[in-house]
Amino acid sequence: MEPRAFYVAGRPAHGEDELTVTHPYDGQPVGRTTLATADQVEAAVAGATRVAAEAAALPAHARAAALDHVSRRLAERADEVAALITAENGKPVKWAKAEVGRAISTFRWAAEEARRFSGDLQRLDTDPAATGRIALVRRVPRGPVLGITPFNFPLNLVAHKVAPALAVGTPIVVKPAPATPLTALLLGEILAETDLPEGMFSVLPLPNERAAELVADPRLPVVSFTGSGPVGAAIRRAAPDKHVTL
Repeated sequence: MEPRAFYVAGRPAHGEDELTVTHPYDGQPVGRTTLATADQVEAAVAGATRVAAEAAALPAHARAAALDHVSRRLAERADEVAALITAENGKPVKWAKAEVGRAISTFRWAAEEARRFSGDLQRLDTDPAATGRIALVRRVPRGPVLGITPFNFPLNLVAHKVAPALAVGTPIVVKPAPATPLTALLLGEILAETDLPEGMFSVLPLPNERAAELVADPRLPVVSFTGSGPVGAAIRRAAPDKHVTL
C-alpha cells in the first residue's frame, strides 16, 4: 500500500511523516499518505498568491471546462470514490454513493454558474441628476481561499469549498480532516488532470494544530471552515480582518 500523494500548487508531492488512515469500525488500515512539511505549506500558499491574478482573469469557459471535467470524472469513478469514503469514514456504501452523487452535482452546478456569473445592471435614474445613467455591478474574487473540512463528508464538504472557488476564479488551499484525507487527495488527483494554472489548488494533509498557521497567514484572505462551533468561533477570533465563512 503505497502512500497516496497530496498536492502542492497543483503538483503531486510526498512529505516526511507518514499518516496511516484506519477504518473507524475495526481500526484496520485502509490507506496511507504523508504530512506536508513546513516548506511544502509555504510553497502551496506562495503558489496560490502567485497565481491569483491569472486565476481571476481566467475566462469563464476555462473555469467551466475544468469543473465539468471534475464532475464527469467523479461520475466515471463513482464506485471507487464511494468505496474510499466508506473505508476511511465508515458510513454505509449507500450513503457514500449519495455523497458522490451530490459532489458530481456540486461541480456541475459550479460549472454552470461560472458561465453565467456576470454581474448586474442597476438603473440610476431614480435621482434626477442621474437621468440616462446606469451602473454595472461586478463581483471579483477577494483572493486565495483556505478551506478547512471535517471528517463526516470527506468528499462533498471539500467540493462545497473547491467548486465555488474555482468557479469565480480564485485559488484554494484545502486542509482536509486528518481522519479522512484520502478522498480529498483523490479529488486532487482529478483536479490535476485539468488545465487549471499551476498554483490554483493545493490539498495538504496536516494535523489540526497546524491549521492555525494557515488561518493567520495574510496571503489567504478568505477562510471557509466547516466543523465544530467552538473551533469556528476560535478561527473567527484569530482572523478578525479576514472574510471568515463558518
